Amino acid sequence: MESGLTISNGMGWSPDGGTFYHTDSPLRRIYAYDYDEESGEITGQRVFADLTGSPAFPDGLAVDAEGCVWSAQWDGWCVIRFAPDGSEIRRLELPVQRPTSCCFGGPELRTLYITSASVGLSEREIQLCPLSGDLFWVETETQGLPGQPFDDTPQPDDRPA
Repeated sequence: MESGLTISNGMGWSPDGGTFYHTDSPLRRIYAYDYDEESGEITGQRVFADLTGSPAFPDGLAVDAEGCVWSAQWDGWCVIRFAPDGSEIRRLELPVQRPTSCCFGGPELRTLYITSASVGLSEREIQLCPLSGDLFWVETETQGLPGQPFDDTPQPDDRPA
C-alpha cells in the first residue's frame, strides 16, 4: 500500500475511520492519509506532523476520541498530543529518554499506557534514568478509542461452546 518507507511505526485511525495515520520514524514525520474503509485503500498522503527539527524520533502512537494523535518520542523524553490539524497541544514529559509507544485502556479508556526502552543506552544513561524500559500510565481528560481487530477470523475463545 506504500513504498519508500524507512522504519514504519505508529499506525492509527481517526474516530470516523476516514483518516489513517502512520509514522516513519527516521524521517521524523507522521503522515495522514484518506482511508476508504470499504476498499481498504489509502490515498492523499500528507504530512500531519513534521518533527524534522527535533532531536527526537516519533515512534508509536494512539488516537483519542477527540481525533487527537498521541505520539511517543524516542530520544525525546515525552509523548506529544497533536490536534486533528497536526498542531502540538500537549507535551507529557517522562522520566525516560526513550518512550516507544502508547495506547488507551482502563474501564473508560482514559488511561494512557506508555512503553519505554533501555536498548542502546549506556550504563551511565541507565543510571541517570533507571526507569528506562518500564511501563507508565497516566489518567487523561479525554477518552481513547477502543482497539480494532486486524481481521474477523474467529479466535479459540470466540467459538461457541
